[in-house]
Amino acid sequence: MRRIRCHYSSGEAFVDALKTPGEENAIQVFTTERFEPGEEVLAEVFFSGLPGKMMVRAIGKKWQSARPRLRVRAGGVLRCVGSEWRKLDFLREVAAGDAKMMPRRRHVRQPVLVEIRWRRSGEPELTAATISEISEAGALLLTKEDLAVGDEIIIEITPPGSARPLEVQSVVRNNDNPDGCGVEFVARDMGGVHRIREVIRRIVDE
Repeated sequence: MRRIRCHYSSGEAFVDALKTPGEENAIQVFTTERFEPGEEVLAEVFFSGLPGKMMVRAIGKKWQSARPRLRVRAGGVLRCVGSEWRKLDFLREVAAGDAKMMPRRRHVRQPVLVEIRWRRSGEPELTAATISEISEAGALLLTKEDLAVGDEIIIEITPPGSARPLEVQSVVRNNDNPDGCGVEFVARDMGGVHRIREVIRRIVDE
């Protein structure tokens, strides 16, 4: 999956980019990196004053070449849905001064969309769910089941091209996301860290 730089000169410029006429859940980007309609990309969003970049999974909507005589810059429109759009909505609040973005995590989470299964520690029943962000330290788990902060769970992730799932012992660290909860991977000895990194590489490169 390709990464597209979506950098803006100010928070006001970023907010204006979200006001795409006739488009919902869309952001206007200025880039010479051509993308195709329907292409999945990773949008690296940043504007002046933001303490860190935000990675957002998006779909190409349309792209146009630069037309210098008409003062039209190269770029296009990307569309986001669900939790990915909520990231941009949060950045809109940051740009307006209505919210504050915390300093970057030590481990940057990659936006993904991968089906997994999880179970509570000590219980055999598995529940199907989805992960929409992942790093070697943790993930955003999208599930309809109620999980409380401190709950210990086992997440089974099957890497692309693999027949056997990787079991990762995890702990729920926050549940303030309306679609799920944030989990931290624990029991990460060096071998475990390398396996998680390889899983992330396969998922992101798929």
